[in-house]
Amino acid sequence: EIEYDRTWAERVGEPGRGVATIIEMVGHTRLDVAVGAAGAMREAVRFAVHHARHREAFGKRLIDQPLMQNVLADLAIETEAAVALSFRLARAFDRAEVDAQEAAFARGAMSIAKYWIAKRVVGLTCEALECHGGNGYDEGWPMARLYREAPLGSIWEGSGNVQCLDVLRVMQKQP
Repeated sequence: EIEYDRTWAERVGEPGRGVATIIEMVGHTRLDVAVGAAGAMREAVRFAVHHARHREAFGKRLIDQPLMQNVLADLAIETEAAVALSFRLARAFDRAEVDAQEAAFARGAMSIAKYWIAKRVVGLTCEALECHGGNGYDEGWPMARLYREAPLGSIWEGSGNVQCLDVLRVMQKQP
């Protein structure tokens, strides 16, 4: 546990409702992780496509090589799925106060979306980095930063096991 001895603080939420307040805040942070990871995926695909359009290998631009087209298509499809899921979750969060079904969807899907997207950004970023070859790993290129940051989402606001336990808890409390 972390202790903040003599640290200034201000109460957030109602007295006696600390856990409920933090759970609500964690929900918003998990949404942020999902959206941020989906954004990082889009950035990685954008860099990979740009590189493939301008780099030549074996007498053709990389983007004209059938295997590279397959890799880029797979990256793009998975990224679009992550973006769609994170935005669907965001819509549910926005509508949760006026729509009980959306509130239930947001609560149930929050951990699932955070878990899946935060896990997949790591592998996707690695694959996008491979499209660059050694240049992508060099600190002078933006892919190196994306690659280094990709794992953060899977540990921020709960690891995969914590997300799975949260889903089970939600299913038991609010089937």
